[in-house]
Amino acid sequence: MQPHPPGLRNRRSRRTAAFGAMFLAICGTACGLGVASARRGVAIPLTVRQLPRGTYKAELYVRFGNLEPLPIAFDTGSAGLHVFAAAGLDAPGSGVTCTQQPLTFTVGNPGRITYEGVTCYAVLRFQGFTTPAPVPIAYLTSAACTSNNPHCRLPNLKNPRAHGGVYGVFGAGITGPMPVQNPLLAASVSTYSVRLTRSGGELLLGTAAGADATPFALLPGTGSAGKWRKGPACLFVDGRPTGTCLTISFDTGNGVPWISDSDAAAIPQEEGFVSAGTRIGFGPPGAMQAATEVVAGTSFASKVKVRPANRAPLTNTGIEAFFGHVVTYDDVNGRISVARDDR
Repeated sequence: MQPHPPGLRNRRSRRTAAFGAMFLAICGTACGLGVASARRGVAIPLTVRQLPRGTYKAELYVRFGNLEPLPIAFDTGSAGLHVFAAAGLDAPGSGVTCTQQPLTFTVGNPGRITYEGVTCYAVLRFQGFTTPAPVPIAYLTSAACTSNNPHCRLPNLKNPRAHGGVYGVFGAGITGPMPVQNPLLAASVSTYSVRLTRSGGELLLGTAAGADATPFALLPGTGSAGKWRKGPACLFVDGRPTGTCLTISFDTGNGVPWISDSDAAAIPQEEGFVSAGTRIGFGPPGAMQAATEVVAGTSFASKVKVRPANRAPLTNTGIEAFFGHVVTYDDVNGRISVARDDR
């Protein structure tokens, strides 16, 4: 993962959420879960592994149609299920229906690689849950360098090693445009929670935020920008509010947190990074304490980049802010809530 803000543009439908970083390196009774199951949630296991540079990556296993289960990166910083050619969704007898509807994504901020493919549909099977109907999938079968990056190194879409051993990206975010819908929302799953540690975790379907959770309100989307937009948060330094507030992205797909703001004077810095040992916390506007935080270090995985904003101020929590917490996504009310995991 890159320590700078990732991005994703859809040439057919405007920009989408931060999908680039992952490329480069359910619901209640409506889903048939039943009232009792909805109350306790259906748990899908998440694996968490540490990459060679020290960052962490969350994954889950998905069975597409009749195919064998495949590891897919779990990314709350993007929306939609994107699968590479290595998965073989178009193989005879796969149980996956692929259309001729084209898809084009340009990855990077600014653009670096353009991926092309088609829309497919498949029933998804996880450990403990099967979608009640086929969901849309962006099946990506080719890639090209963008005009501003003509000598890029293109990944081999037929080799999962080119994407860190995964066969695609499971975009579980609920903000921004969704040319390919978040697969959970497509399965009528409107609330779910993510529980992570550095050794594993789970995706809990149909759960609501607890009374002790801190809600971060999202902003209403406009037009084709999607139902919700990323909302605001304020930064804390070593437990103290700084008065610096900016848009926040809760992003499991980003291994390294970063802050992009034109005025970050309240944050101790050394050569463009948060000073080692500093705790950077995130809380909603008006909060007296942070809901979660990360600790800046000196390694690639622990450095927290601070850069001047050349657009609207934004911070990305990275996966580190998820560890030891339960993060609940509520697409009905437009909230992302954070609570400590006291298990």
